[in-house]
Amino acid sequence: MKKLAFIILFLLSPILIAQERLQLVASVKPLQLVAHAIVADLGEVDLLIPPGASPHHYALKPSDIRVLQKADLVVWVGPDMEQFLEKTLQRYDRPVLQLMKNDEDEHEVHHEDEHEAHHEHEHQASHDEAEEDDADHHHHHGDVDPHVWMDPIYMLEAAEHIKEMLQAQFPELSDRLETNYQAFKRDLMLADKQIKQQLTPYQGNGFVVFHDAFSLFVEHYGLNQRAYFTVDPAQTPGAKKLARIERILKEPDVRCVFVEPQFKAPIVERIVDDLPVNLGRLDPLAIDVSLTEGYVGYLRSLANSIEICLQ
Repeated sequence: MKKLAFIILFLLSPILIAQERLQLVASVKPLQLVAHAIVADLGEVDLLIPPGASPHHYALKPSDIRVLQKADLVVWVGPDMEQFLEKTLQRYDRPVLQLMKNDEDEHEVHHEDEHEAHHEHEHQASHDEAEEDDADHHHHHGDVDPHVWMDPIYMLEAAEHIKEMLQAQFPELSDRLETNYQAFKRDLMLADKQIKQQLTPYQGNGFVVFHDAFSLFVEHYGLNQRAYFTVDPAQTPGAKKLARIERILKEPDVRCVFVEPQFKAPIVERIVDDLPVNLGRLDPLAIDVSLTEGYVGYLRSLANSIEICLQ
């Protein structure tokens, strides 16, 4: 059985001087938002996969390699999400925080003179459907959803590990990193409580999503996701699945279908046009969220979009 896990890879390299600004790399925007909350004015967090690009199908450019080579810390989900990144990280001796690991698949980055620590954190992704036409193509191996940033508690743990890894490399910045982490924790816990209160009245209202990217958010806040069109935005749903979703959308408790700004979904829009359901937008990659708004702002934007569409 697969688990989500933190894989922390430290290099036993000399501590850099304090006046150097921290240089982090995050694979996707939501992880950049979390890392930025910890780094704040102590450095920069570069985004590897540009807005609008898919982490499932991205190809590294030479400029990406140069950024990775200079990083004090690289934060990524793991090969189930950014498969293109695995071999590159094996090639370069940089500290890495991997957020997801498979029990049976030992895809870990190993170097000489490294110290490893694994912190496991399990999730069971729940879905209403077990679609036959998805069985051969499901990119959520086992029951684990690689969109780990959809779980705020897991991202709080990720933030703590980012803080600890930077403190180990830059002990002179330890107090400031701790202050940033505590502020992030306080803001996130408050937002999480408020979002639960905000969404509780809509827990019985069903909805359908375009891309199966939100199951951890759905599970955490007790929402009623009834179906999804595809597990991979590059794949077109088959006729059998479309017919099933159309039947679901005719049920009286189903209020909304969510599409995503990264992908055109004419099939979804065609189905919704003929049915009494709302059409909303959910962004799994936070492309329009600024670093100032941060991860907490991203969660609030998801909650607001869901509330509006489910009313």
